[in-house]
Amino acid sequence: MAKVKAPFKIKGTLDDLSFYIASEENLVRQKGNSGITKEQFAKNPIFDRIRQQSSEFGSCSQKSKVFRLLAKQFYDKAKEVSFAGRVNKLLFEILQEDTTNKIGERKIENGLQIPEIDEILVHFEGNKLRPLKKVLKKEITFDWKQNKCNLTSINVEQDILWPEQEANQIHLQLAIANWNCKDDEFENQYSNEIILEKENTKKTIDFKLEQLQTKDLWIAYLFIGFSYKERRNAIPLHKKWNTTTIIGIKNLVRQSRPEHLMKPKS
Repeated sequence: MAKVKAPFKIKGTLDDLSFYIASEENLVRQKGNSGITKEQFAKNPIFDRIRQQSSEFGSCSQKSKVFRLLAKQFYDKAKEVSFAGRVNKLLFEILQEDTTNKIGERKIENGLQIPEIDEILVHFEGNKLRPLKKVLKKEITFDWKQNKCNLTSINVEQDILWPEQEANQIHLQLAIANWNCKDDEFENQYSNEIILEKENTKKTIDFKLEQLQTKDLWIAYLFIGFSYKERRNAIPLHKKWNTTTIIGIKNLVRQSRPEHLMKPKS
């Protein structure tokens, strides 16, 4: 028998081949035979498309490791079990927008150049159980010229959809990142964290962010979390109640990389 590496489960028959799943692995064998060798799988043109898509999905899995680091501090506090798989799926969707290369050789960095890329990336959630629209009643945008979010004031009690679990404090923070997808490099900046009590009064919000120095793909994030404060102690709620959302992107002309650019270690 031979293993089939693919981003999906395969069951059924094709000509004299039977696909089945055992121990969470995709396996294939010829009807009437014990299985197909690795050599047969590598040479049989029937498996060309599977090999091509497997290669592309492997590339997406590698790129997703860097993508998850762009706002790691936020994702550590607001994500659920499907997060890594959803990032892989997101990047595979972007890769499929590369129309300059044939299947098996398509690149995510090419897919990122399409004019509609904001439709794919903006509103991507770290925690699909708590999307931004189920936490905040306001529409959020990011202005790259001013390096600011349009969230400048809030009535914490009225503008927030509070979690079922008891909470009396809200935590808000911005982050921006530059992603050089081709070279697996990135730079990011986190704003000050703003903590507000649950009160029926209007509060001013003043996020402070440093400018990014590198210019590839800029991505802006908003984190909203909750805690319960009792006397001097604040107990954070479980991350399933929090949200991390991409609120804006901007493509820029590539320029030379400064020495301080971050590159994750292998």
